[in-house]
Amino acid sequence: MASEQLGDLLGRIHAGFRRTLGKGALLSDPAMLTLHQRLLSVDPKKLQNQPLRETRFVVVDTETTGLQAYAGDEICSIALIEMRGLERTGREFNSLIFPGRSIPAASSRIHHLTDADVQNAPVIEEVMEEIIDFIGESVLVGHHIGFDMRFLNKLLRQELLCHLKHPWLDTMLLYLVHTGRVGHYTLEEVADHARVEVQGRHTARGDAITTAEVFKRIAPVLSEYDKPVHKLIHQQYELGHF
Repeated sequence: MASEQLGDLLGRIHAGFRRTLGKGALLSDPAMLTLHQRLLSVDPKKLQNQPLRETRFVVVDTETTGLQAYAGDEICSIALIEMRGLERTGREFNSLIFPGRSIPAASSRIHHLTDADVQNAPVIEEVMEEIIDFIGESVLVGHHIGFDMRFLNKLLRQELLCHLKHPWLDTMLLYLVHTGRVGHYTLEEVADHARVEVQGRHTARGDAITTAEVFKRIAPVLSEYDKPVHKLIHQQYELGHF
């Protein structure tokens, strides 16, 4: 067996052990403890009080094996897009993920990912540090972002005994604030309203880019650039849709 193949196999076995050991089992690992402390050090109030124009946003999107984060479904693709104020910086993280289980045909019909596509991809634990580093000190943005955060928080609770403290903004909720409508709307519907071209629908990177452009269009209509981010956050909370 080639050394590269052996390394890949050992990495997958190690990740499997981490899943089997359960919550917080590796907090004795200095690297894991550092990640744990980094997440706990995030100050949501500080992030929320920054002016919109100065805030670092990270747009997140995931594709998964199914809809149930706590009933066996897993991430099979993730994308993170950095924005400074309302402009994309060009910095991004994008990776297929080996989910450790088969991707059901019903899910493949949506995002077009199959077992063959992800068989050589890293497991989520192998890129967890990169994901945490990229998110850093930021306000998270997503379309139906609660879905993505459930999958990420499941990982963080299992591995690091903590969860994301970051403030978040949901472009679907901002759309409801902007239009006065009620209900749930797809990314295509909101993008059409915002006159944003949909790119690579149902790919993590394509949806993240589309969401970033939707956010760029809707946010300044709801808040001034020099106002703190919490103005937008509070508007979506007031909808009472959770």
